[in-house]
Amino acid sequence: MLSNKNGDQQARAELLGKLLAAAGEKPYMLKHGSGKELYYMVMVPVSDDEAAEWNKGLKSKVTLISLGKLKLAPLQLEEKAEIGSVEKQLYDPDASGWTSTIALMRFK
Repeated sequence: MLSNKNGDQQARAELLGKLLAAAGEKPYMLKHGSGKELYYMVMVPVSDDEAAEWNKGLKSKVTLISLGKLKLAPLQLEEKAEIGSVEKQLYDPDASGWTSTIALMRFK
């Protein structure tokens, strides 16, 4: 069973990325922070139309992260996390900015 330790958090994110890639999606992996404070999150590209569809079926509004022309929806795996939401300790939606250094790469 996976715990809440950092290595297990990364393993859960990688497993989700592999499942999405196997299903034909093109997910991205986001690394937030540095050193022992790294946090991993899978993100999927979405269009405005797709985000609108998600918003119809979900309790809360999807947080779209814009990185240039790319719009991404976050998929956090933590307990009580909702699809398309990001914890405020990671991303400040009011300032549209991350709370630490990030790296984004295509998941392979």
